[in-house]
Amino acid sequence: MKFNIDFNKLVVLLLPTFMRQPRIIAYLRSAIAPVVTIHYNFLVKRTDDHYKLDHNWQVCYLEAALNDRFDISERRIKIVEGDQFERKYIYTEGEQKPKYLGTLFIRQSSDYSDDSFDFTVDMNGVSADIYDVEAQVKFYKLEATRFNIINLR
Repeated sequence: MKFNIDFNKLVVLLLPTFMRQPRIIAYLRSAIAPVVTIHYNFLVKRTDDHYKLDHNWQVCYLEAALNDRFDISERRIKIVEGDQFERKYIYTEGEQKPKYLGTLFIRQSSDYSDDSFDFTVDMNGVSADIYDVEAQVKFYKLEATRFNIINLR
């Protein structure tokens, strides 16, 4: 791999053989300690960025990212399509429409297609911070989609 550099070994290899004494090697290793730390942070960030690039807004990847972050062992988090019902309107007599309405159900305003959520994140009792879950979903979801988080403990 391109970025696997053992700086401690490299310092010894670049040192002339007559100067390879324990004190000089220890001094040089202490001098390059900040570079080793920066390199380690770079590798961690690179791995994290590759993970983020491997996951996207698709349901299977979003579920995988949420389960990897909040429920590693049981993987209970699911993405459910939002319920989208059509509104039924009552017409006035001037519009001359039929008055039979059939069976009507009273629903929340968020359950209708013009005002509802596009998907629901069902946490299934997973214990997590609501703000962390929202941030994770907002990072991966498409821009114009709306979501709801339920069953969060």
